[in-house]
Amino acid sequence: MTKLYVAAPDRAIPGGWPEAGRAIDDTSRMHRRFVRDGDLVELKKTQGKSPVKSARKKEKTHGE
Repeated sequence: MTKLYVAAPDRAIPGGWPEAGRAIDDTSRMHRRFVRDGDLVELKKTQGKSPVKSARKKEKTHGE
């Protein structure tokens, strides 16, 4: 299974990086360096849900 990576908190990735995560290109020195330096971190299964989306769902349920 392919590992998905997201930008570490308070880290900026040149050119941006999807918030939902994406796999790195193993042949890219730049991507490997981002992982080595901690700019990109592996996406955990519990990180898959965005806190913004869950907050919106809560707002909808409280509005009823």
